[in-house]
Amino acid sequence: MLAAPQASCDPRFELAFYKKKKRFEAPVPAAPLADTHAHLMSFWGKEPAEVLARAALAGVRQMTAIYDPLADERDSQAHAMQLRGWLADARELLEEAGSLNAPAYPVADAHEADPALGRPAALLERVGYLAGVHPYGAPAYTDAVHAQVAAALDDPLCWGVGEIGLDYHFDAEDNIEAAPHDLQMEVMARQLELACARNVPVELHVRHEADDLARTSHVDAYRVLKDVGVPAAGCVLHCFGEDRATMERFCDLGCYIAFGGAATFKRNDEVREAFAACPIDRLLFETDCPYMAPEPLRGLECEPAMIGWTAAALACDRSSRTGENPDDIAYAVWRNATKLFGRHE
Repeated sequence: MLAAPQASCDPRFELAFYKKKKRFEAPVPAAPLADTHAHLMSFWGKEPAEVLARAALAGVRQMTAIYDPLADERDSQAHAMQLRGWLADARELLEEAGSLNAPAYPVADAHEADPALGRPAALLERVGYLAGVHPYGAPAYTDAVHAQVAAALDDPLCWGVGEIGLDYHFDAEDNIEAAPHDLQMEVMARQLELACARNVPVELHVRHEADDLARTSHVDAYRVLKDVGVPAAGCVLHCFGEDRATMERFCDLGCYIAFGGAATFKRNDEVREAFAACPIDRLLFETDCPYMAPEPLRGLECEPAMIGWTAAALACDRSSRTGENPDDIAYAVWRNATKLFGRHE
């Protein structure tokens, strides 16, 4: 177990969250943490630079953000400048707090991790992003939009393509109808081809209605992957919420499976079973922030500093089913993330 960081007197960097007047201290991570899916441009009540600083203090040492030229309403160059600005601001905040190089989380030598990862500053050198258009944007996906995705891949901070995929769910809250399935599959295939051609990883968003027992979106996504090919650099099923059989089918294609806060919800034992059965070299953690904060923070605006709850809950649950050491599980997931998103190495 890693040592806890020193508490900050600045409330912006307090590693605790409040829900219904209860205070929840962030768990001390057993290994460096990687958030493989974070929407930094989607917060409604948080400042991205402060979010990055808190994540660094909470033990996050790698972060993969998401850029969608349609949903984010900016071109790739503007997005790249904005992300670099947030990173610079986060560095200033940590310097102001005296925490930039404070030894917050010493790394255990037994797991052969870089000792430098114990310092919050390490995160700021390991933040990148993926570029892609969510399936909601399929009807507006033009050659010009495709060019924006391709242009983003020229940025050294752009690690791959995503999130792309298929969404057959009717979003009642925002009144968003699913685009025609064949159109979604065509747009997914086009972006997948780009990832294959550029030899970069891809992250997939795949969702259907809860009563779709055939899991049609996953059946169709599997078909697209078989037709186009899985990028040699890697493919991730992001925010996995399905059963063991679905996990195994995609792992057989060589995919990684990313589990977020929803996997900690009480009703999702089927998802935790899939996590426990997944090959350990295919596992990833994510937040999908600002959505789906893990238990016991469910209902709050999620942020990367909360990923420790997901990592601890899932590692312990898997350990109870398999007998593996929870720390070994945590380190394995960290190594998977650095292998997949490793342009910084």
